[in-house]
Order: sequence, then C-alpha cells, then structure tokens
Amino acid sequence: MMHRLAFLLMLVPPIVMADPWPTVEHPGGARVEHLGQHVRLNGVPMRMTRTLSAAPADELAAHYRSALGAPVAHSRVGATEVLAQRRGDHFITVTIATLPGGASEALLSIADLHGAREAGARPPGFMLPGGSELLSDMESIDGPVSARQLVVMNAHDLHANLGSFSASLAERGLRPAGPPQAVSDNALVQGFEGPNGDARLVLVRRGGTTSAVLTLLSRHP
Repeated sequence: MMHRLAFLLMLVPPIVMADPWPTVEHPGGARVEHLGQHVRLNGVPMRMTRTLSAAPADELAAHYRSALGAPVAHSRVGATEVLAQRRGDHFITVTIATLPGGASEALLSIADLHGAREAGARPPGFMLPGGSELLSDMESIDGPVSARQLVVMNAHDLHANLGSFSASLAERGLRPAGPPQAVSDNALVQGFEGPNGDARLVLVRRGGTTSAVLTLLSRHP
C-alpha cells in the first residue's frame, strides 16, 4: 500500500510556491490609500498604494530610497522621480511627485512576475490621440476607489497630446488643476481634478515620439 501511495505521489506535479508579497515601509504621519489588492496590468497581478504627505517630494523620495534599500534604480522626469527594484518574483516601482501647495504623493506598485498571465487587448473606453499605440492598460477597483493607468505612445508633440487628453478627460468631468508642471521642451506634467476623482498626465518626448502615462483615480459613492 505504501509503495503504491509513493508511486501516485510521484505522478503529482510539484507545486511551485510564489514568494509572498513584499512590504515597503511608508513614512510616519502620511496618509496611505490602498488602491487595489487584486489588480492586473497586462496580465500581471499587482498591488498599489498611494501615499499623501505634507513633506516635500525630495524628502518623500529619500524615505522610499531608504525603505527599499540597495540596489534601487531611479530616474527623474521633470519634478517626478521614479524608483524601481526587483525582489525575487516581484517588481516594485514608486513614483513621487509634487502636489499643488507643496505637498507630495507617492504611487507605489508591486508586480507579481511569477503570476503573470497574458491578457487580451480591450478598448480604452475613451478617445486617445489619433494614431496612438496603447502599450499598457491597468485597472483596479478597491471599495469606493478605482484606479486606472494607461501608457500610450504616438508622434504628436507635447501640447497636441495635452489638448487631446484634456478634451477626453473633460468628458469625464475632469478639468486641469492649475497650469502644467515640469514644462520643458521634452517633458510636461498636468494634474486634473473633478467632483468624483482626479488624474495625472505625464508626457515625455524623445526622438520624435511622445510617451504618455495617464493615471486616473475615481471615487464612487
């Protein structure tokens, strides 16, 4: 009987256990919003949090660089800083930006690479600039807050993209929250706000191509 049981166990494929979700310490006194615990980005399971802090962005970025530890990659687009780190089967990114009034926010995402699955393409649900290529589309719903991020590439210049995205967001009741931030020849950041949510558009232009990252946060009653 024991020999038969051992033989049957040999036929069962081994179970590969994924690493547990890593944790990142948030700064004390900051407001942390969990944007989604069951999220998929192009088939990759993710978790996202948003940290709002009265501290300046440089101080917030320094906290997350220390919390992540070495090695950590970092880049800067205008006043927006991005930190990235791989931990086993997970990939962590933190995007830090300055808010109107001097406060700051950090969007932290953790991707589960072990659980990646290919996802089918779907329409974005609103008008993108003509000739755009949708590189990624992520959406999560966590209680009353839903978050969505689109990554788009096209040949239009920064201001043409800003006008097109602004028109599409206006149909959703979102208007520019003040003038654009980090305006230069190759980068532009614009915030939007409305009665039921807000958005942030980051545009970067290199070699005749513009990359756009649009993050939308919606609050439902």
